[in-house]
Amino acid sequence: MEDSVIEVKNIEKEFKIPQERKTQLKEHFIHPFKKTKYIEFKALSDISFDVKKGEFLGIIGRNGSGKSTLLKIIAGIYLPDKGTVKTKGKLIPYLELGVGFNMELTAIENIYLNGVILGIPKEELKRTYKSIIEFAGVEGFEETQLKNYSSGMQVRLAFAIAIQAKGDVYLLDEVLAVGDNAFQQKCFNTFREFKKEGKTIIFVSHAMGAIEEFCDRVILIDKGKIQKEGNPFDVVKKYGDMSILNDAKRKGIESNDSIGLQSVKLLDSKMSENISFNFEDKLTIRLIYKLNDEVQDPIFTIVLTRNDGVVVASTTSKDSKSKIGAISGEGYVDFTIDKIKLFAGVYSLTAVLYNRDFENPISSLDNTPPFNIFSTRDTQVGIFEIDGEWKSQA
Repeated sequence: MEDSVIEVKNIEKEFKIPQERKTQLKEHFIHPFKKTKYIEFKALSDISFDVKKGEFLGIIGRNGSGKSTLLKIIAGIYLPDKGTVKTKGKLIPYLELGVGFNMELTAIENIYLNGVILGIPKEELKRTYKSIIEFAGVEGFEETQLKNYSSGMQVRLAFAIAIQAKGDVYLLDEVLAVGDNAFQQKCFNTFREFKKEGKTIIFVSHAMGAIEEFCDRVILIDKGKIQKEGNPFDVVKKYGDMSILNDAKRKGIESNDSIGLQSVKLLDSKMSENISFNFEDKLTIRLIYKLNDEVQDPIFTIVLTRNDGVVVASTTSKDSKSKIGAISGEGYVDFTIDKIKLFAGVYSLTAVLYNRDFENPISSLDNTPPFNIFSTRDTQVGIFEIDGEWKSQA
């Protein structure tokens, strides 16, 4: 395509991974002719796409899906086994922690070393090194060797140097991975400036909020192949569904055969089972039980937890206006949320069934499948939206 600055066509890449290594010198003498066995791992298979000038392209996928390998091929660090990559203009790669750094040198020395590698003139580095230090948040550690830096400090310094380089295309791999909130906000401001300037960006990240906010288009890679490409919201939703299903399979989540709570179902507005919801969607949490004996005035409790371990909300049928009468045998109770007010994220829940005195739990489920909540809101800080009304008075 004429307006494309990157053209990737039919890329394939395979690695040979040794099954065993000779870790001691004597092993080479004892078994000098023993052949090392290798496992062939296909990192990328038939990858093709174009990137237009000024486009902000996101690439997402699980760890080991081939995202970083793809960026290294575009940057010219790896050669593909098959296929071609064509690029126009100057590429500025920010690919992984420590690339271009000498750990024995100080931060200032590495700014000059890494800057020269990226093509930044020495005079410009002299003029901007203080702003680089400030952006990276390493003031007071300018003369410290990088081997004494934390991984987060190294990431911040590397990115602060990279954005000083004047390029046409920026390749950014997990720049937000170990940065703190303040650094991430600086990165977001930089992304906004890049978009205003019409820079072309390829952005690999697990930060789905940033992917949805900044990317014009997103590619989902899994097992070395493109699974979906297109609108950020749709592709992120597909990735969320895949991740949740894989997580559920990995945990082997099944119904409980013992007496008490058996399973949890999440139902959408059509009362269909689902694992992905949008902000302000209707959500029904169905708790399915099986009992031998009758339980008078049971109490059901639900605790919602975000995937980072933060408990975000809880509710109990004890406080409900409509009481639950006696239950026995097999059945279910529903808890319905008319409008989900939780911000975008991955959540799971714990459910507990108590007897009427709210002291002795009959059973609980704490390994329920996680579910996704998506949002297109421009700004989200915190966990949930506060309902209220703004008024102005002169």
